[in-house]
Amino acid sequence: MKLTNEFIQLPLLFDVEQLKKEVAKFTQADWKTHHEGFNGNFSIPLISVGGKNNNDFKGEMKETSYLQSSPYLRQVISSFGEVIGRSRLMGLAPGAEVPLHSDINYHWFRRVRIHVPIVTEPSVTFYCADKEINMKAGEAWIFDSWKYHRVCNASDVFRVHLVIDICGSSRFWALSEKGNCPGEEEKTPRAAFTNIPFETSTQPPIYTEKYNAPLVMSPGEMEGLAYELFDELHRSPNNSAEDAAEFRKIVRSFCQDWRVLWTQFGLTEAGWPHYHNCRNRAFESVRKFDTRLKLANGTQAPRMFLFCMIDPALNVEVKNDYLAAVNTDDSGNITL
Repeated sequence: MKLTNEFIQLPLLFDVEQLKKEVAKFTQADWKTHHEGFNGNFSIPLISVGGKNNNDFKGEMKETSYLQSSPYLRQVISSFGEVIGRSRLMGLAPGAEVPLHSDINYHWFRRVRIHVPIVTEPSVTFYCADKEINMKAGEAWIFDSWKYHRVCNASDVFRVHLVIDICGSSRFWALSEKGNCPGEEEKTPRAAFTNIPFETSTQPPIYTEKYNAPLVMSPGEMEGLAYELFDELHRSPNNSAEDAAEFRKIVRSFCQDWRVLWTQFGLTEAGWPHYHNCRNRAFESVRKFDTRLKLANGTQAPRMFLFCMIDPALNVEVKNDYLAAVNTDDSGNITL
């Protein structure tokens, strides 16, 4: 998600020792290697699709057994008062790095990642664009994941962060406005931060995402993403005006055709092949710009079109999440 600053420290503090105690009970076998093969990167799912041990993004999120056995981790997540998405413990081995990358897919375009460091050292450095910081244990941070970022663990400890994905309600963004940004005037002194203690007598509820991927993306959302894409193109100064104009025309045509299909088929299964063909034609038409057009953050423009619009436009695998809300025939197919 794009933010106004590379890093924002939320005015919250958590019980480090209790967090460390709960993390320490997990075994080496509980830590899973990174799904993209990043060396020295590990994770334990806390909230995942179906509450299972997976790396999925689409579908109803539920607590895993790891979280259910960790009362203070539950309290920390619940304390934000948000609807929670995919969340996990993220481990980084001594000497390892999270390689330089930008989160440009649909999931993170509308979601911010809250980092609560649990086990760390001063030599663990988080880089985002031209800024770098050390997040101290027990703090809470968010960062601009649209910009290129990486993490380097130059210490001899296994670094552990609690990482929580949320869209963020108005209440959360009001809290973030009270946060402190490195290098800028302090908005909230550390002495005024809210401490979230461990409570032994209560287990608060955690509300999780269910509808986090559209079965068929609405024309309004599609057009909104197109405007975001056009703004990125405009703010990248070295793009050819002629190429950018042709690219915008293709994307606009795609949005127009998508809206017409929506008016005819809506969510119904009869429309799925038409939606699929529509997005395939559009993406094939922009592939030639892969080395010619860039976003403001330096990423190839067709990648945003693919990962924020084309790929998430149709998600038949979440069909069952929508069945209860629409009419179905005897075979479970969505009908008018």
